[in-house]
Amino acid sequence: MSAVTRSASAPEPLSPTTGEPVSTPARRNRLGIWLCIVSDATGTVALLVAYSYLWSLNVNSAWAPPKDAWADALPFWLIVLGIVVAAVVMWWGVRGIEAGHRDRLIVASVVASVIVVAAFVGQIVQLATFPFGPSDGAYASATYWLALATAFHLFLLLFLVTAILNRTRRGLITVANPYHARLVAMWVTWICVAAFLGALFATTMTVSPNLDSPSFGTFQE
Repeated sequence: MSAVTRSASAPEPLSPTTGEPVSTPARRNRLGIWLCIVSDATGTVALLVAYSYLWSLNVNSAWAPPKDAWADALPFWLIVLGIVVAAVVMWWGVRGIEAGHRDRLIVASVVASVIVVAAFVGQIVQLATFPFGPSDGAYASATYWLALATAFHLFLLLFLVTAILNRTRRGLITVANPYHARLVAMWVTWICVAAFLGALFATTMTVSPNLDSPSFGTFQE
């Protein structure tokens, strides 16, 4: 019997967690991550729609923060850059373990974890140093929510990347079963998109185009 025939008839490796052929939980997990991305995307889109609605309407001229103290654009884009680099590193690790290089995924997970920690700290610093408070107008409130969403994404991402590192070191993610690492890389890619859109809105849609803003009156006790 030839080597090709033996290879073709070899049984599929089993998942160390469920005991099923690895392709079976891989299909379920892939569906799960897509559902998570779609679910998270609905929240992200809702934030962006709310931001653009408030920006375009400018009710009672209450969009701009006091003294037009807009947030600095640089921190937004540095955080996005960090997430993009983390995504590239994770995909490099995934490609490595799929090619038989387990250590490459370990190195990628360590590097990505450090980058995500730095981006998360940067996001917390940005939140703490905004030149306005969350109640200082519609722009301030909407920008805080966009930044908080990114902070939440980074916190969750740190948990997932660290999990990939630990599972790879324990031998639960292998050359024959690299699917969890690929799913996390897919999630990081989505976070890149979400963070980019948030930064784009927060840094380009500042001054409202509606100079003749509608007035909804004031509330009195």
